Amino acid sequence: MARLIYVPVMHSSVEMGSAAGAYKAAFIARFGELKWRKRCDEFAAIWDNIAAGIDALRLSPVGLKLYQDSLPVCGKEVPLIRDLAAQGSQNHRLLAALIDKGATLVGTESPALLLEEYRLLQSAERAPEQAAALLHERDQFIAKRIDETLAEGETGILFMGALHQVANLLPAWIRVEYLAVRPR
Repeated sequence: MARLIYVPVMHSSVEMGSAAGAYKAAFIARFGELKWRKRCDEFAAIWDNIAAGIDALRLSPVGLKLYQDSLPVCGKEVPLIRDLAAQGSQNHRLLAALIDKGATLVGTESPALLLEEYRLLQSAERAPEQAAALLHERDQFIAKRIDETLAEGETGILFMGALHQVANLLPAWIRVEYLAVRPR
């Protein structure tokens, strides 16, 4: 049996790439600068709690596999993580710290499906059922990728956005545990 720690995440504006500026501006226009700062502080607290929750598990980094939402299988996974960490993503800073301790980062998603989702998000004609079908395809790919790369007796951590349903698609020999994050 293998063990997979499932960490539901929310994406920060840093992870939105070129859309981040427009998102921040729209948020501030609607709710104000003070709400933006409060939201950023809450986000930071959530990630501090996630990091503390992972530390509390006392996992050995040797043999630990890391899987990340929107991280393509591309051969450049670690530089991508380090770049987003340098830009301020707490999710990616945590991944970089775990890699530095010896954990193995695994490309998690199909580049073709990620590109398809990007194009769909840019399209004015996108339909909700189209987006749901694509999300399910991505989840199937992620589940298959975990099945192929997480070996018997190993532990993995999956950082995955809340809309995903990857756990439902994993084989029974992978025991899924959700990270319990408690507010301070």
